[in-house]
Amino acid sequence: MALRLMEKLPLLKNSAAMQKYATYLRSAEFKVDALLWIVLSFVMSALTGIIAWFILGYTLNVAENLQFGALIFIVMVDLLIGYPYLKAQQRIEQIEEALPDALRQMADTLKAGGTYEYALREIAMSEYGPLKKEMNEVLRKLEEGENFENALRTLTENVDSVLVKRTITIIIDSIKAGAGLANVLEKISEDVREQHRIDKERKTRTVMQAIFMFVSGAMVAPMIFGFVSTISNLLITASQGIADATVQLEAEEASEIIQLSIQGFILVESLATSVMISLMREGKLTKSIIYFPVLLFMAYLVYIAAKIVSTAIVS
Repeated sequence: MALRLMEKLPLLKNSAAMQKYATYLRSAEFKVDALLWIVLSFVMSALTGIIAWFILGYTLNVAENLQFGALIFIVMVDLLIGYPYLKAQQRIEQIEEALPDALRQMADTLKAGGTYEYALREIAMSEYGPLKKEMNEVLRKLEEGENFENALRTLTENVDSVLVKRTITIIIDSIKAGAGLANVLEKISEDVREQHRIDKERKTRTVMQAIFMFVSGAMVAPMIFGFVSTISNLLITASQGIADATVQLEAEEASEIIQLSIQGFILVESLATSVMISLMREGKLTKSIIYFPVLLFMAYLVYIAAKIVSTAIVS
């Protein structure tokens, strides 16, 4: 039996963010409590980061083992907590992709003299991916005695999609107004198909911009910072030979501040780049959770590699 930790904590139970995350878990078919999954994600990420820190520092003698451990922790937390959201979004996209064809089929069935229930059953018998499962749920509600409108509303409760919610609202309003539902479904199908075409066209036109931002944020800038870090260390080390002990101590502290500042900037830069790519490609800020771990990990690897290469050159 699954643990229900959220139900035992009123503050989290009434939290809109936690309820939203719980819907993502259900949509991704993760049969686990939202709070439990978040706690497990942090624990597994912390263990992975500690193992990486130990192996890199005490086995491979890597100087940046602490930074690598923290990096792996951040990336793992982002991936584990963001994975249910990613799966839920993929499922919603599949439903939205199948929606125009399903609406067209439903319209054709109604024009041929079929009932609403028969039209839904036709969709449930067709191969529309996740939409087929949702239509079976609507049919189950009808068989339990729910009216057509309430049964359709279960689709909006199970699918967190603005497009699906608007479509169901239009269908219900058309039924209440006594309008010809077949013609309405055809028009909705055409509008949804056109929206998909526009979205695909936007993604196609922004490929080069996304590649440029990825290369700049994850490769070029970290490489430059790697060389800058080496040069600053070289200058500070050279100046220590002609300075007293107090100045040498201040120089070492300044070097550490420079290193931490550069690494902090790489973190912020990776986050900003992922947000910009997400808004440009997807039009959704939340999609940055997909790009951020990849950009951060890539940027930091390039930064470390640039430091190693530049140190070898100046040595």
